[in-house]
Amino acid sequence: MKKLLLSIILLFFIIGAQVPGFSQDKHHPSKERLQNIQNAKIAYLTEKLDLTPDQSQKFWPIYNQLETEKEVYREKWHSLRNENLDAMNDVEIRNALNNRLSWRQSELDLDKQYMDKFLRVISVRQLATLYRSEREFTKVLLKKLDSERTAKGNR
Repeated sequence: MKKLLLSIILLFFIIGAQVPGFSQDKHHPSKERLQNIQNAKIAYLTEKLDLTPDQSQKFWPIYNQLETEKEVYREKWHSLRNENLDAMNDVEIRNALNNRLSWRQSELDLDKQYMDKFLRVISVRQLATLYRSEREFTKVLLKKLDSERTAKGNR
């Protein structure tokens, strides 16, 4: 029953993104839509990890801090991805590639640092489940967004 309820909540948040008033621009989702996605992700991870109340109280602040720090890396990646190669010379391209590798290494270092923090709160099995569940959630979300795009294209 608990899993059914959480699945319904997850679907509600994802489907709720189609409610009028939410941005329909796929490149600039509204804050409400992003919040719905974040809420759905929290519900999904909560169900999958089966955290005790004590674990939950310690886990979510660490997870939220990691997400905040990763957002900085996402912004850096976005700026590196959008560089105009045609306007760059070979030296600039090489520097951009080196910056990209440096960014990826920094993100990997961050993941290692947080792995240690998580393992002070949750089991190694729960941590592996977290990583798997994050990927699963992303797949579910991308599938949902793709079906929305397909539905809009058929109108």
